[in-house]
Amino acid sequence: MGKEELEIASKMVKPVYATAVFNVSRSGIAYTLIFDYIDPMGYYREILGNYDLKREEIEKLMGNMQEYLDEEETTVNGSPARPEVVFTDIGFRGDLGRPFIAFLILIEAEIRRGINVYENRYEPDVFEYDYSAYWVFPRSSRIIEVIMGGEVTIIGNVIVIRGSRGDTAPGYERIKFEFR
Repeated sequence: MGKEELEIASKMVKPVYATAVFNVSRSGIAYTLIFDYIDPMGYYREILGNYDLKREEIEKLMGNMQEYLDEEETTVNGSPARPEVVFTDIGFRGDLGRPFIAFLILIEAEIRRGINVYENRYEPDVFEYDYSAYWVFPRSSRIIEVIMGGEVTIIGNVIVIRGSRGDTAPGYERIKFEFR
């Protein structure tokens, strides 16, 4: 595929689903964010077949995600907490037309014994894809309050959030929890 064809193929890649798994511990929050795509022209097949193109694409994706996260205002217990992209990967879900992009992100923050509050402010947006997110807290934790877009369910020490394409991300998230 030539440069022009690659550019056209990249514009044909469409997001179809996102999954996030957040793990809360004493040292902060570690999460994995995975986007699934449909790739009708084989853009990612071409990219992953070339070491230099793959490296460039991963660097670009990592930089774009970091830039996006830097626009958000994240706090834990009122103190700024910066999400940092530490790893990015591209792969396929059993079919070369179904690529995924995975980001590993860390938020270093002091999660203390007692009541803690995670807050995130960002520009409201409309989702282009269905999504699910899971916040996992230590078993001894107690989830007190959750303000998020989507359908929120609390099951013991896990928060499950599901949403659909066309839903609006409200621009504010808050989780109040007790760390025992």
